[in-house]
Amino acid sequence: MFDKTDIRAAVEAGAISEEGAKRFEAFLKARNDPDRMLDPENLRFLSNFNDVFLTIGIFVLMTGLGFLSAIAATNILGFSTMTEPNSLAEATALADRLRFAVILGPIPVVVGAWLLAEYFCGKRRLLLPSMALAIFIAWGSAIVGAGLASFFVDPITTAMRIERDAGPWEIITSISYAGFAAAAIAAAAIFWRFRLPFSLFLLAGATAGLFYTAVAQFAGIGQVGSGLAMLAIGIATLVAAIGFDMKDPTRSTRSSDHAFWLHMAAAPQIILGMRGLLLGSGFAPASMADATVMLIVLIAFALLSLALNRRALIVSGLVTFATALWVLVNELGGGGVNTLMLTALIIGGAIVLLGGGWRTARRAILKLAPQSGTFGRIFPPEPA
Repeated sequence: MFDKTDIRAAVEAGAISEEGAKRFEAFLKARNDPDRMLDPENLRFLSNFNDVFLTIGIFVLMTGLGFLSAIAATNILGFSTMTEPNSLAEATALADRLRFAVILGPIPVVVGAWLLAEYFCGKRRLLLPSMALAIFIAWGSAIVGAGLASFFVDPITTAMRIERDAGPWEIITSISYAGFAAAAIAAAAIFWRFRLPFSLFLLAGATAGLFYTAVAQFAGIGQVGSGLAMLAIGIATLVAAIGFDMKDPTRSTRSSDHAFWLHMAAAPQIILGMRGLLLGSGFAPASMADATVMLIVLIAFALLSLALNRRALIVSGLVTFATALWVLVNELGGGGVNTLMLTALIIGGAIVLLGGGWRTARRAILKLAPQSGTFGRIFPPEPA
């Protein structure tokens, strides 16, 4: 199965002329499923089942390597011969060894995953195995960063402050900042080295973690779930995604893949942020009035998704949509199995209708949006 990226790559490599590429695209568009080849969210995670096989092997290998390195670190640091500390000096020495163990343990995993990424991502461009390796690199880097940060926090002083009800925020925020920063640096390094689109998802998540840590430190942990913080970082991520989309209105280059993962990172935060602003918490139960407002907001979000040509935004709101619809159906006389049945029928029917008529729905929505200039690049036209 060919897609637009393959055709563009063939043109750039001189394997096919520009005119030949246009004729080939027209041929594919006239096939049984014309929407598939031209879809901007044509995911290319798999080339064949061997990618799944390799990914399973990577997870098992990295897990085993993680346990091996952890055991080796504890043995090197002499934990097997240590006894219960009897003094402050011994307790401090034990804490230092624990810190070194936390730092040393993940390093072989990060190094091993990076070396494998050089082959599977850098040379063979296998995306699903590369995504798995990127997760291990970012995860291991986050632990190393958190371990390094622990050296700047005095555990004895912190423990005494906790006993005086001062709270554990000093150590929590320091470790969180370092962990998220290390993960962000790792994700940025992966993107710089391999241009792996999925690494932008990891980078966006780590950056959001830094932002939420700052909000929790200076405004309180409750402000993270109240909605405004999540909505702000979600919108910022969405703007970054739209920036990549504007570079590629035809959705035919890797910029479209970069935008896809940023949309995936932005959408859940926007949805939870809106819930938080409406309900006081992104996870709070909704009343009938709240559910009605939430449904209206989600429908508006779905219209934006159509205009942007990004189904990922709709998918992220399905759980919230189902919850709000459940409340309405239940309040209007559903109850029990009837509520479940009606909610499933409405949501399933809407998804099937929207999925089958996506392009038709987009054409209707785009009649309300400018078709040229900046807006024409943000909301790409739908081919006839």
